[in-house]
Amino acid sequence: MTDIREYDPAADYPALRACFVELQAWERQFEPSMPEPEDAADPYVADMLARCAASGGHVFVAEHDGAVAGFVCLLAKVGPDLDESTAPYAYVSDLVVRAAYRGRGIGRRLMAAAEQAARAAQSKRLKVGVLAANKRTFDFYRAGGFRAHTIGLVKNL
Repeated sequence: MTDIREYDPAADYPALRACFVELQAWERQFEPSMPEPEDAADPYVADMLARCAASGGHVFVAEHDGAVAGFVCLLAKVGPDLDESTAPYAYVSDLVVRAAYRGRGIGRRLMAAAEQAARAAQSKRLKVGVLAANKRTFDFYRAGGFRAHTIGLVKNL
């Protein structure tokens, strides 16, 4: 059985960190210039949690049979991006379901929790980013009702 609940900093940090390391390792196959997972984990998670708190956001974890199977981080009030809107928006900064737990609907349930929290924060738009080469994740978000909005390009110098 999988439960979706709020992140508990006292108990969940090691599992949250492990999820990030797995996500970073997965994403490096699409973008090798990303930092090594172990090197990036602690600074990234600290920054993510600080941005989440500053936005009035939430981190939800999926717990399956006592183990953290994944998490989602929602930044509840971001922006606005004045070239698009004068209203702030909600942003899913991170979503990961550990490989051993994929295919069980956990990602959809985490996203549903994030969307519900965004609505409760009275956000009118929910954004998420995905690496262009990560077709599986892109398709996951499209199936959840997201549409392509902007495409960022990068050139290594």
